[in-house]
Amino acid sequence: MKVKPIKQGTSLMFTIPSEFKVLKNSEYKPQIDERGVITFTPVHTNIFEENKDYDFKSAMKKMNIADNGLPVGNENVW
Repeated sequence: MKVKPIKQGTSLMFTIPSEFKVLKNSEYKPQIDERGVITFTPVHTNIFEENKDYDFKSAMKKMNIADNGLPVGNENVW
């Protein structure tokens, strides 16, 4: 499959094939390397950085979600 950039105002745009299942209004960070390879990386937000005062344990209790406090797999427990 090949795509060509199209002009939109003062920018160029590439169409994204629908089989990629990219969600409308999702955010990506564009990068171009020294060889000219363009990469779009999804932007993810950390909900715990946005809400520093969020008390996860308290929320679990309110939702009646049990936690025995023991790690289940390979968690890093500090």
